[in-house]
Amino acid sequence: MKAVIILPTLVLLATLAGGVSALAQESVSVRIRPEPNSTLIGKLSSLSLAVNAEWPKNTEPTSGWRPIYYRGDFLVYIDSQDIGKNFLPLPGSRYLLSPRSDADILAIATDLDKAEIVSIDPRFCHINLETIVLGYIRDYSVPPTPKLKPNAARTVVPKQPKIVSDSGQSLEGILVSASYLESTRSGYKFKLINSDNETIAYVDHSKLPDSEPFTNFVNTRLTAWGMIDDLENIDSIVLRVKMLKKKN
Repeated sequence: MKAVIILPTLVLLATLAGGVSALAQESVSVRIRPEPNSTLIGKLSSLSLAVNAEWPKNTEPTSGWRPIYYRGDFLVYIDSQDIGKNFLPLPGSRYLLSPRSDADILAIATDLDKAEIVSIDPRFCHINLETIVLGYIRDYSVPPTPKLKPNAARTVVPKQPKIVSDSGQSLEGILVSASYLESTRSGYKFKLINSDNETIAYVDHSKLPDSEPFTNFVNTRLTAWGMIDDLENIDSIVLRVKMLKKKN
């Protein structure tokens, strides 16, 4: 009788373990604010990589979201007046996600940031930034709290379009051709992979300058700069490339 009970139990445990493992391997979107349509600033390859952070002071926690520390490379903007004599951002300056004074703030400059000027403009400087920022991911362990008032009439809210990352970001990997199935599903013929042959992002090179043929970068390790967007058909992202640089 015990053997009959143990076998189904083992099957159930194996099924649950497989489900947890599959969930852990799904990529996780990191956003600038705890809102589903706020700017996408990056992706975690696994939920297990999330480093929990505290909610900012004087900020009420948002149900269904979790603050985390996210380390990455970003293309940001900074007021040209906030560049010091050493051509580095002055501590306390604002890293902006687009070249506007009212743009979202990714982070505040510190002495520990790795910042490199990409281009200089009379109003804003374009900077490649490596730092740790505060981001937000969905926390499905806590169901989102409905914000409808009691007895209030339901209003149909139109679906908001996905927001493209205004800041741009750099991704490092190996540029390869996508398989026929991947191309069909994603709509793109190339992708970036890591050393374990895992897909980092699909690549849209339609707006890449013609200074060097794109095919010269295929099957090489490189850093790609551009804007990130979610893909509609599959759980992945696309990097709309503006610049490529081969790694030594």
